[in-house]
Amino acid sequence: MRLRCAAVLGLITLLYGIGIAAQNQLRVDVRLVNVFATITDGNGRYVDGLNQGDFVLQEDGVSQEIAHFSHDLDVPVSVGIVMDTSGSMRNKLRTAVTAVDRFVRTVHPNDDIFLMTFASSLELRQDFTDDREKLSRALRRTSASGATLLYDALRAGLIKVKSGKHPKRAILLITDGQDTGSVASYEEILTEIGESEVLVYTLGISPASSADSARDSVDVDVLQNLAANSGGRAFMLSDVFVGTFGREVEKVLTLVAMELRSQYTLGFYATHADDGKFHSLRIKTRPGLVARSRPGYIARPALP
Repeated sequence: MRLRCAAVLGLITLLYGIGIAAQNQLRVDVRLVNVFATITDGNGRYVDGLNQGDFVLQEDGVSQEIAHFSHDLDVPVSVGIVMDTSGSMRNKLRTAVTAVDRFVRTVHPNDDIFLMTFASSLELRQDFTDDREKLSRALRRTSASGATLLYDALRAGLIKVKSGKHPKRAILLITDGQDTGSVASYEEILTEIGESEVLVYTLGISPASSADSARDSVDVDVLQNLAANSGGRAFMLSDVFVGTFGREVEKVLTLVAMELRSQYTLGFYATHADDGKFHSLRIKTRPGLVARSRPGYIARPALP
C-alpha cells in the first residue's frame, strides 16, 4: 500500500513539474511586446505622474493585460546618431556638429551612444560609448562630400543600435537631402522599423535657396513616416536664417532628449505566435491627454 501511494505521489509530482515547465516554456516562447508612449496635454507639454491604471493598451482592437509598466525618468538609453555628411551638408555641417556635441553632453551620463555618418558610403565614426570626449573628437573629424545613402544608413543604424546595452533604444537621423542610391528601399526600411522596438527621430534640414537641386531637398513625408512608424517624431528646419539656425537645431535636440526621458513603457505578452503579420497597437489614457506611440508591429521571429 505504501509503495502504491508513493508511486501515485511520484506521478502527481512528475505531472505537476511537467505542467509548470510547459507553462514556463509557453511564456518564454510568447513575444513580450514593449510600447513606448509619449503623453502630452493640450498644450503639448509632457505629462508625468500617470500610473498603470491610467492606460489601456490594445492590439488589433483588443485590450491586453499590461504585464510591464515603467516611467523612470532616469532610465539610460542606447542611442545611435546617424548623420548625413553628403556634399549638400557642407555649409551646415559645422553647425550640426556643434549642436550634436552639446546634445551628447546634456543627455543621461550613462547613455550608450554611437556615431555613424553617411554620404556615398557609411562609416562608424565612434562605436558605443558613454565617453563624451570620444564622441566629440569623432564629430570634429567629420567632413562633407558625396551622395546620400540615407536608407542604407538607417538600416545599418537599426542593426547597430540593437547591440546597445540598454533595453530602450533610439536612432537620431539628421539629413538635408533625399536618398540618392541606397541598396535598401523606403518600403524595406519601413518594414524593418516595424519589426523593431527602436524609436526613430528624424531632423530634416531644408535648403535656404530654391535654386538648390530637387534631390538636395528633404522629403518631408519620408522623414515623417520613418519617425511615425516607430513612435518617434520628425522635425523640419530651414537653414535660411543663418543667424538662428544653430539655436534651432539645439532646441530640437533638447526636445528629443526631454522626450526620451518623459516616455512611459508598457509591455504585454502577445497571445499569438510570430506570424509575420502586422498587428496594430493603440494606447488610450486619461481624457484630454494625447498618447503617441508606434502604430503597430510586425510579429516576425528574431534572427539568431
